[in-house]
Amino acid sequence: MISFSPEGVRKLNELESSAFNFILANLTAVEEMSIRQLGEAVHVSTATVMRMTRKLGFDGWVELKYYLKNQKQVDEIPVNYYENLLQLDMFLRKITSKTAAIKLEEAVSLIKAARYILFIGVGSSGALAEYGARYFTNIGLESYAISDPYQAVKGKGAPDVLSIVLSASGETDKIIERVVKLREEPSAKIISITNHAETTLAKLSNVNLNYGFQTEYSAYDPLENLTSQLPVVAFIEILAHQASEK
Repeated sequence: MISFSPEGVRKLNELESSAFNFILANLTAVEEMSIRQLGEAVHVSTATVMRMTRKLGFDGWVELKYYLKNQKQVDEIPVNYYENLLQLDMFLRKITSKTAAIKLEEAVSLIKAARYILFIGVGSSGALAEYGARYFTNIGLESYAISDPYQAVKGKGAPDVLSIVLSASGETDKIIERVVKLREEPSAKIISITNHAETTLAKLSNVNLNYGFQTEYSAYDPLENLTSQLPVVAFIEILAHQASEK
């Protein structure tokens, strides 16, 4: 099933929507089209097509075509399982882009300047915080994990302490309260890893790394967020290696 972020679709203007609607109505044909051919078919400029692809969360027309092609393959694979693999593949392609490289470099600079690092998260993100702290420590970067939002923070506010805050939603009340407290210190340095960039946590951070996966909730408990955390593990390991190598 072809799916796109509702937030991205809502951002499309009239011309961009006409290109998007043409794609949905001609999925097989557009796989063979160049960006210029698509523009001519819809009577819009190639710049309009590029703006549409970026609003939908892709770096360009080639990446959007790659997504469309792969979405139609291997029907026998369970949908949720395949969706996660496809989204992960697209994520790994995106983090090699120039924009992603700049963000990662900013985060690595903060890690290199820190005396020690605090990983903060609750629930599933708390488990990943434990993993992150262990991974960083094993690679030579002194790190600790806080999965209890009420736990006291050693060295809070010190200029050489860095907090790496994990939250898929970026809106968890206990996490936001913790980060606001950290922000009371002018020297606080915070890297956040969230699913989307437009979140409260992202706005409170010095650097935000996000992965843009489709949000998924548990059928057993609709309040439980099951959005894949594979990109968080990837970010943790990439940051650790880049910081230790430099």
